[in-house]
Amino acid sequence: MGRTTERLREAALTTGALLGSACLALLVLGTVLDATLVVFKTGSMAPTMPTGALAVVRQVDAADVVVGDVVTVTREGKLPITHRVVETSADPAVPGGAVLVLRGDANDSLDPAPYEVTRVGRVVWSSPHLGSWLEGAQRPLVLGVATLLVAGLAVVVSWPQREAVEVRA
Repeated sequence: MGRTTERLREAALTTGALLGSACLALLVLGTVLDATLVVFKTGSMAPTMPTGALAVVRQVDAADVVVGDVVTVTREGKLPITHRVVETSADPAVPGGAVLVLRGDANDSLDPAPYEVTRVGRVVWSSPHLGSWLEGAQRPLVLGVATLLVAGLAVVVSWPQREAVEVRA
């Protein structure tokens, strides 16, 4: 195997190992921090978080939420909603609970009803366009190509190498 081929092989192996390690580190970090990713499907939080934005959401006690936080609230039988807190008060019926009034940044009115919650997801970081990229990366064609590339990398790095034969005169 030539020197250039060997260098390419090592670079591919190192890149694969780094990407795999990064994925595992993010998985562990998300589990330890009780964090998830949210992709915005509507423009209700624009311009801060427009359609296609990606947010990291960490689960917190509702009592720790303050006015101005952006939170994700799960709703019985409906999709979760992520809006800004405009009013918060303790829920007298539930120890540690809170009643949150929410509104999307792009909305003219408050959400129809307050949310009675004990835990919510608080947005700790967001990026306006990464969600669209992440969703694009989950398409079957992209996943198929990525699978073929990883399989090809596995074949290249595990292919038996010829030993150099020493010729004596």
